[in-house]
Amino acid sequence: MWISETTNHLVLECTLFSSLWYQVCHWLGISLVFPSHLCQHYYQFTNMAGRPRVTHLFFRIVWFAFVWVLWKEKNNCVFQNTVLSSSVMLEKVKLNSFLWLKAKQETFQFSYHEWWKHPILCMGSTCNSLLSTLFVSTFIV
Repeated sequence: MWISETTNHLVLECTLFSSLWYQVCHWLGISLVFPSHLCQHYYQFTNMAGRPRVTHLFFRIVWFAFVWVLWKEKNNCVFQNTVLSSSVMLEKVKLNSFLWLKAKQETFQFSYHEWWKHPILCMGSTCNSLLSTLFVSTFIV
């Protein structure tokens, strides 16, 4: 049975890319029940209920990094016959979101390693002291 490749299908229903969403959520330390429509998904993901408003920009950038990676990797698959790997795509989402944050937020002073390891701590205004404490305790042990 042939499934039409709508945007909704690619971003939310395609087995590979929907599993990538779960990997992104795991990396962020969040859990979601994904809506079935792309606009609702964007709104839910970028306006995380219960998260401080300051984090919304970060979630928007991660969401757009995901869509960018999906677009680029899907094109590479179709036009260059590359094989899609969810672990490689996850790393690209992390890297792109980090680079875009560094370019967009002058106050974002975290290293890629810090973003890769503790993205939620890098999002909040109080994360400087939390992250410092976390890294100091990690390296002292």
